[in-house]
Order: sequence, then C-alpha cells, then structure tokens
Amino acid sequence: MKKLLLLGALFLLQACSSNQDEIVAEPVETYPLYLTTMTHMEGDWKDDLNEDLFLRHVEQLRYGMDLAEEYEAILTIESEKPFARANETWGVNIMREVLERGHGVGTHCDLGWGKTTELKTAEAYSLEFIENKELMDALVGTENNHGCSGGGSKNDWVTAATLAGFDYINGIVGMHVYGIEQKNRPNPEWDDKFIEKEAYHYNVPEDLEDRIYLIKLKDLEDFEHDEDGTLVISSGELGRLDTLAEGSSDCLKTNCPLTSEDTDAFVAIVKEVNAYRDSKRIAKLNLYFPSNNFVEENEDALRYFFSEMQKLQDEGILEWATQWELVETYLESLN
Repeated sequence: MKKLLLLGALFLLQACSSNQDEIVAEPVETYPLYLTTMTHMEGDWKDDLNEDLFLRHVEQLRYGMDLAEEYEAILTIESEKPFARANETWGVNIMREVLERGHGVGTHCDLGWGKTTELKTAEAYSLEFIENKELMDALVGTENNHGCSGGGSKNDWVTAATLAGFDYINGIVGMHVYGIEQKNRPNPEWDDKFIEKEAYHYNVPEDLEDRIYLIKLKDLEDFEHDEDGTLVISSGELGRLDTLAEGSSDCLKTNCPLTSEDTDAFVAIVKEVNAYRDSKRIAKLNLYFPSNNFVEENEDALRYFFSEMQKLQDEGILEWATQWELVETYLESLN
C-alpha cells in the first residue's frame, strides 16, 4: 500500500512538472520602433577642390553632432567621392571623427540615375560601388563601412552592391525598382516613363506600412523578401524632416524652413506607426538631414526635434540607431 501511494505521488509530481513545462512558454521578443537618419555628402560637391567649402561642411557636421549628443541622439553620415577625397586632401578625417563620437558612417552611392545610362553587367556595375566604398574604407576602415545609400538603376544593383562588399542598401527610392520587371514592382502601375519623369526619387514602397520593415533580396526579380537574400534592404524612408509640415511636393519648388511643426508632424507619424506595426519584427523610420540643416539659425528647431525624440525614447516607443546597428539587429533577429 505504501509502495502504491509512493508511486502515485511520484506520478502526480511528474504530471505537475510536465504540465508546468507546457504552460511556461518562452518569452516572445519584441522590439521598439527604431529611428535612423542619413546625411549625404553629395557627389556633385567640390570639397576636394575647395578647402573653405569642405571646412564649412565639417563645421556643420560637428554642430549637428554636438546638438544630437546632448539628447542621446545618433546621426549617420554617408559620403560620396568628393567629400571622402577631401578628408585626405585637407588633412581632416571628419568621417573617422563621426565614427569615434558614436555616430554612424557609410557610403553614399550617387550612381545609376543620371550617371549610368547604359546597361551593364552586375560585375561591371559593381566597380562603381567599389570605387566609392574604397574611399570610405580608407577613412573609417572596411570593418566599419557596411552600407551604401543609393545606387538604384536599371542595372542589377543588388548583385553589384553585394559583389562590392556591401551588407545593406538604404535610401530606397523609385530608382531601386527601375530594374525590376514592371509587373513585379511594388506598384505594377509604375512604368519606366513614370519612374524616369516623376517617381525616380519617390519613397518605395509607396505605403509607409509596407516600407518600415527590413527585408533581404538575392536579386532584382522582385521587391519581396528572399530567405536566402544576400543584401539587406533598409528603408523606412520619410524624406527630409524640414518638408513634413508642408508636404514634400510643396518643398520641391522652394526650400522649406525647419520648424517645430515639422517635428510635430513627425511625432504624429511615429505614434501612428507604433500603433499598427508588428512589434515582433524590426521596423524603422528614417529621416534625411542635409548638412546645411545643422546651423545656428536652426538651433531652436533642432533642439525641439531632439528633445521630442528623447521623450519618445524615454517612453520606450523609439530607439535611436545607426544604419549599421539597425541592420545588425535585424540580422540577429533572423537567427
């Protein structure tokens, strides 16, 4: 009898233990909404020929970083060839300084649109990516230069960027779907003429809900996530902050000032996106800041922006990241 009672007790103990194992599930990881920026040191600038121009741009970048750091914000600066060369020519490696101060660095690939008119093989097109990448590699180290902003064209930029050694592409616009067969484009109504005349710089995909998530592509067959993709596509693009209050189309004809209303418009977007996004997936919003936004006349507007972002970060809604930090987090989430 005692033996039966003992066996029964052991059975109940094992059953309870088994049930407990079934009830206690692994916690599901959730993510905040990530915020990145990009500032492009452009391909048509003459910084490598004009020291005063270069030093003015350096001053703007330092001013932007100084303000951002007061509010625990992070910028990402991406350079094309002239500004990268100027770092060496004038003996001021501001790109290394950007990195050492905890901000992001990357390559700006102002290729393709208006630059590459003829069709090229991916191998030939990759040489243009490599030329830009090697200049930045020399300034910040290959181990710190993972991504390219731009590069979209009718050529296979996915394979070309991968061959050049890039891990991700950001700054996704209409030109990035130009090489995809029309029926497979995010909006199949976008024909070549529409992209060439109007949509070449439109954010892609058109619906923000569709472009906040990172994906991988293995080729330019379509713009859908490939499990075996080789290149991370990191969008979330909203364009320039200083256009959000008026609307980007209104600011194309004339420069719009940077105001607190722009920040208010962005905060509204953040709250809307945070309400519908899937928190189990990596999602981002990206803002573009031209370097000439980082000047004293914009101090009040910039401080307002950074302070409002700090509030959202303190609330656990937003988290600042460099472009590469975000891609790293995304890749880790897939494992």
